Amino acid sequence: MSDPGEISAYAALAERFGTAARLAAARSTLFWDGQTYLPPAGAWSRGEQLAALDATCADLIVRPDADDLFETADSATDALSPIQRTNLAEMRRQWRHAAAIPKALLLERSRRVSAIQPVWLAARQQNDFASFAAAFAELLPLYREAAQAKAGALGLSPFDALMDEFDPGLSTQVVDPIFTALEQSLPTLRAETVERQARWPNPIPFSGDFSPDRQRALAYQLVEAVGHDLQHVRIDSAPHPFALTGSPGDNRITTRFDPDNVRFAIMATLHEAGHALYEAGLPRTHAFTPIGGARGATAHESQSTMVEMQAGRSREFLSWLAPKCAEIFGGDPMCWTVSNVLNAYRRVGGGFIRVEADEISYPLHIILRYRIERALLSGDLNVAEIPGAWSDLSEVLFGRRPPDHAHGCLQDMHWAVGLFGYFPNYALGVSLAAQLFEQAVQDDPVVLKNLARGDFTPFRNWIVPRMHARASMVPFADLVREATGEPLSAAALQRHLRRRYLEEAAP
Repeated sequence: MSDPGEISAYAALAERFGTAARLAAARSTLFWDGQTYLPPAGAWSRGEQLAALDATCADLIVRPDADDLFETADSATDALSPIQRTNLAEMRRQWRHAAAIPKALLLERSRRVSAIQPVWLAARQQNDFASFAAAFAELLPLYREAAQAKAGALGLSPFDALMDEFDPGLSTQVVDPIFTALEQSLPTLRAETVERQARWPNPIPFSGDFSPDRQRALAYQLVEAVGHDLQHVRIDSAPHPFALTGSPGDNRITTRFDPDNVRFAIMATLHEAGHALYEAGLPRTHAFTPIGGARGATAHESQSTMVEMQAGRSREFLSWLAPKCAEIFGGDPMCWTVSNVLNAYRRVGGGFIRVEADEISYPLHIILRYRIERALLSGDLNVAEIPGAWSDLSEVLFGRRPPDHAHGCLQDMHWAVGLFGYFPNYALGVSLAAQLFEQAVQDDPVVLKNLARGDFTPFRNWIVPRMHARASMVPFADLVREATGEPLSAAALQRHLRRRYLEEAAP
């Protein structure tokens, strides 16, 4: 019989990690407030609050006796349930990441990240790369130092070590073949699509009352259609849309209501509603435990992309959305016909903004950032060289160069909010979304049929048990293979894009 002390080692670890998870959820809420309602001059104070939470979480997880507790718990795994053994493994993974970074570095990075966020926002608004570069040049060495520390502790390359924090089990060995396949196929597919669409009539511009109140009203109808209980949801505006994570039952999202681009709020709302749907579907019985959270950033991004791109841009869903827009916005009735809405949504354009990109261009945006981020981390690229590198890669991937920094290297907030090593998940998530949605439709054709009524129920019934309810209880590779029968690859995405943009009937 195991010593009771050995069982209590697991319990002690579980209690610490549970408290840390609750504090991390509070941190996410403070971050949400910082992006929505915090006065700009409050950034310094908020940075101190976030740094204190980061330090407290680190203290809980990397207390001096943690190594001994893990060793004791490991010696008594026979007395643990399968779920507890999986949770123990996840706690160890998180502990190794947390213990790798010295506390002083963690605090300094938190403070600088909070300080640089308003700098980035002002720089983007004013197209002022120099001001952002000055602040980012002080933050980048902290990213590099953290990456080196994690690499040494985990036995990985620096970039793989950063990726593993966001996407456990994924590495550049997985990313590079997928990105290479997409980089080789998508520019040609994009050119063929542009040539095909040149023969289509130009879509009638959307018209109507696009005031924030009208857009917000549609946004709430969209999240309800996706399957959210409005008692658990609120929608607010933020410079860069995101969804709150880590707080069960609190599924607030943000979007941006642009009167000159109503499509943005619609797509961003669907995207973030997909993220929030994943959070809502995680098992409440394992809330605030390592195994109860999402299975990494790629899994999370696949859920938002399925809702926004796979379902949200389908012919079926747009046939429901078009009359809904006519009802809420008014304007020229001809602009809200299904064929015109489909024509507008399927257009492969020449825009420069990632979050507004068409489906074919979107992964190329991520590949561009991935190349630059790896070069920055390795030291092959310095901060002052970012605009030139961005323009050069944009020329290669899109055949064009951004007109200014706001449409180029200043458009994303990720480097300013501490998300280094995060970008790859966006393209990997798009690939996984295509793979999952393809399988969902094969298993249950009603998934597409019901989207024409704005009903995501069959989709939710398929995805929840295969992804949401499993949370982090199985490795990512197993999750993908068991849901789709195949390992993660670019093949389903390539099939989907060719089918939708070159084989489906014109609007």
